[in-house]
Amino acid sequence: METHRQHFFRKMGIPESHLSLKELSLLTQVPLSALQQVFDRGIGAWKTNPQSVRLKKTFRKNPNMGKYPRSARLTKEQWAFARVYSFLDKGKTFYTADADIAKNVSF
Repeated sequence: METHRQHFFRKMGIPESHLSLKELSLLTQVPLSALQQVFDRGIGAWKTNPQSVRLKKTFRKNPNMGKYPRSARLTKEQWAFARVYSFLDKGKTFYTADADIAKNVSF
């Protein structure tokens, strides 16, 4: 299954690379402040709901996440960037948790 990040790069027609929030903003014309808000909310979600953070490499959600140490899960930065790519790909949080940001941004 394709991730939002993979879909984003394929849709943009560019090779996958590590892009900063500023580079993503320039590429998509989405204001940097909006992407920073989404990123910050991703960090907050990682801190407040660690059970929802997916496993590294597989990105699978496991109902028994309590048995996995935090080191086996995505870092807070990885989780936050995943949320940014989901937002840019108009994934779930674009319409739910980040809908207030999305309504002020057109792309």
